[in-house]
Amino acid sequence: MNVMDYIGLANIFEEKEYIIDGERQIYYKKIDYAYGFWHYFSNSGKTFVVLTGKIAGQPINDDSIYRYASFKTLNDLCRENNLVFDYDTFQSMHGYQNFIGDYYTYDSKKNIFSKITDQKLLQKIRGTIKDYDDSILNKDTDISQMYSGIKKTIISQDEQIMQILTSLFKNQKVINSSLDPDTIAKLKENIIVYGPTGTGKTEILKRIANIYTIPIVIEDATSLSEIGYVGRNITDMLENLYLAADKDIEKAQKGILVIDEFDKLAENDKGSKDHVSRIGVQRSLLKLLDGSTFYFDNKKFDTSRLSVVALGAFTGIVDNDDYSNVSSTDFVNYGIMRELMGRFSKLVAMNSLSKKDIKKILIESNFSPLNTYRLLFESMNIEFTYDEGFIDYIAEKAIALNSGARSLKTVFDDTISSAMFRIFAEEYSAINLTRPTDEKGAYILTKKRRLY
Repeated sequence: MNVMDYIGLANIFEEKEYIIDGERQIYYKKIDYAYGFWHYFSNSGKTFVVLTGKIAGQPINDDSIYRYASFKTLNDLCRENNLVFDYDTFQSMHGYQNFIGDYYTYDSKKNIFSKITDQKLLQKIRGTIKDYDDSILNKDTDISQMYSGIKKTIISQDEQIMQILTSLFKNQKVINSSLDPDTIAKLKENIIVYGPTGTGKTEILKRIANIYTIPIVIEDATSLSEIGYVGRNITDMLENLYLAADKDIEKAQKGILVIDEFDKLAENDKGSKDHVSRIGVQRSLLKLLDGSTFYFDNKKFDTSRLSVVALGAFTGIVDNDDYSNVSSTDFVNYGIMRELMGRFSKLVAMNSLSKKDIKKILIESNFSPLNTYRLLFESMNIEFTYDEGFIDYIAEKAIALNSGARSLKTVFDDTISSAMFRIFAEEYSAINLTRPTDEKGAYILTKKRRLY
């Protein structure tokens, strides 16, 4: 079988349970579309391994809460596109990009998903009956399971993951309590997570967003501008959170807003052309953090119960790689308004990554390219091995790029790209990865034995 016959594109659905009119019901929410491959693993039967999107790296089988549908192989998609490879066209050809966030029923016998169009039922699913159970936040086991799950992906940041999760869980307990607004404002924590690029700041929040039962959106601060300037503003972020909450304004107001690249809003050069715009955005965020009312699309959004997490590298805020002693004053000197810093009560410093940490990420993290390629090779019946020299080589190359773990996939892909072409030609049965030298490359391929 050609490799293109089992790698392809699929719609991804998540199974959700509801109590509708007093009865337990199972419905499916379309959460994404993704490239992946299927394979018959001996211990779990037919499995679809997701390669891209929100749940990249996840295997989907009969035990999973996820389902995939409308799967078309690359061969199928190419035949329907005049034998041309065009990923963007593939995604739109059959409406894979459409209906994310909508709800479906599933006929397991026919393996058919049917979109729910009954507005009364949708209202019960999206409105009266919420997608999440607030009481889950009272279960210590839930936060422990989330912590353990995220640690499998984000390596060498155990304390940081624990601090972020603890603050977010505390916030949900506080905002869902019967405490008065002033007490809630004093107890609720807004968080800044900072440290070198590639240490996992954004990825921690992405993983939380994938498994958390509270609506979360991750927004890029570099796209924001002060009202009156070209660009997006604060209400655009709140509207996205509202959409993430299935247009449930009450649910959205208790959600989590993550502002990535927060350090890019810092302003030290008073003569720069965008000084007013950056400071204007900081002032708008000050209003948001104070608990104010914003309006969009005839909706009123109260931010007094909103949790805000700001992420940033803050390159140059310290003279070395130790971010643990950075203070609020250092952020002010960096260019963040003192008043704005006063609204962030929790500062979480990420650990810098050593070569040992990078190697550990490469070997242990389920987000590592080493482990995702292992799944691919297993599905193709290709024997896959590597030695310590190869791990050292990849770690050294990644460190040289000064992008932390973020550069691992780039380095790994570049190192074995020529090998992949030869493997896809289906002439080889094994690949061994090793440190390259002047005489040999980074891999050794074993040819398939031919039977005559």
